[in-house]
Amino acid sequence: MMKRTLIMIVLLLVLLIGCGKTDITKTYEKSENDGIIATYYEMNNGTWKCDDRTYQFRLELTGRMPNAESDSYYVVLTDNENLTFEDVSKSLFGSLLEDSKIMEGSIIVEMK
Repeated sequence: MMKRTLIMIVLLLVLLIGCGKTDITKTYEKSENDGIIATYYEMNNGTWKCDDRTYQFRLELTGRMPNAESDSYYVVLTDNENLTFEDVSKSLFGSLLEDSKIMEGSIIVEMK
């Protein structure tokens, strides 16, 4: 009886200690004031997570749209490290179906 109680206590401790662990290094909370349009996380293994999906890269892209008075800034979580400012802009403002496909598997998490 004592052995069984001891085993139950050890298992309970293992479960409690395991539940306290987190793989999140940093949280970026959704904040319209800061231009963060979706809450996302930097993971301790170097990946990024948003909406239960994991991405390999966090790209900070800056550029100027045609006829714009100032630069635009996007933060994109993606597995495509070759994505450019122009690609993201086309996906947002382009009229062709191919333009929207550029961002498949990627998400914009910040815009300014």
